[in-house]
Amino acid sequence: MQNIPMRNNSAERDYKAGFTRIMWLSEQARLHGWHLNERQLINEIVQRERAAHISEKSSLPIVGSEVRSAAWNRGQADALRTLLRSQRESYD
Repeated sequence: MQNIPMRNNSAERDYKAGFTRIMWLSEQARLHGWHLNERQLINEIVQRERAAHISEKSSLPIVGSEVRSAAWNRGQADALRTLLRSQRESYD
């Protein structure tokens, strides 16, 4: 997990919300017998990190119902890394 300093409480709240959302979705998928393979997890991690990077570097305001902060995307990426790590440990 990367050590990213949080600028304020809203960023920390967004990070935790993104992390919690992925863990909840993972649990729901597990209850239905679904799982993502390693390749899918890695692809999702890359997409979340890319979205976080774009929202941080963009000088234009991005608005919309589905637009999330960089912290929210990083929280999701870290949750996906946690899932990938636990999946790899269960295979060993």
